[in-house]
Amino acid sequence: MENILQPLIAGFVAGFVVAVPVGPVNLTVINQALRRGFGPAFLIGVGAMFAETFYAGLMLWGHASILDAPKVVLAMRVIAVVVIGAMGIRYLFFKSARVDSSAVAVNKIDERWHHPQSFFLGFALTISNLMLVVVWATVVTLLFAHEWVVQTRVSRLLCALGVLSGGSAWFLVLAFFVSRAHRRVKDETLTILVRCCGVLFLGFAGWLAWKLFQ
Repeated sequence: MENILQPLIAGFVAGFVVAVPVGPVNLTVINQALRRGFGPAFLIGVGAMFAETFYAGLMLWGHASILDAPKVVLAMRVIAVVVIGAMGIRYLFFKSARVDSSAVAVNKIDERWHHPQSFFLGFALTISNLMLVVVWATVVTLLFAHEWVVQTRVSRLLCALGVLSGGSAWFLVLAFFVSRAHRRVKDETLTILVRCCGVLFLGFAGWLAWKLFQ
């Protein structure tokens, strides 16, 4: 019998982790939570996760035959270690000045949407980020290579559902707690969050590298 819980959990964790790093979407959610409350902020996050799930789905249904060759699987595992490690290093040395630059980008987009529907704003912010194709290609490769997701329609569908749920859970928590705050979240706090993500990414990359030699 096919394991239906494993791909769902794998997708949930992947969606949650990819949604956490600070960028235009997270900053928009924070700003909206402080200015307009929980509802609009959370809808921005959900819209963003629908775009994330779209990219994840493209990658999930695009890995049908290339994983049949053991050498290809090994190469993908190595690439996953390198990419995740590089992301970890990038986040570990994140500087607060980059928070300011992201905030400028958010303000420019917000000016174009005079009275935006929150969901579509979140979707637009995310679907325009083509780097997510690379991110989800790496994540999906990792999931397939370790057989956390298998090449069946049910497994892929459950993983995609997990991605949507995991990322939405992050934005639920973020929007809820920030909407309860009485002042804006400091840049230093956001910087610490990103650097903590960097430590987690490096730890994960180290674990994957260790698995390669087993």
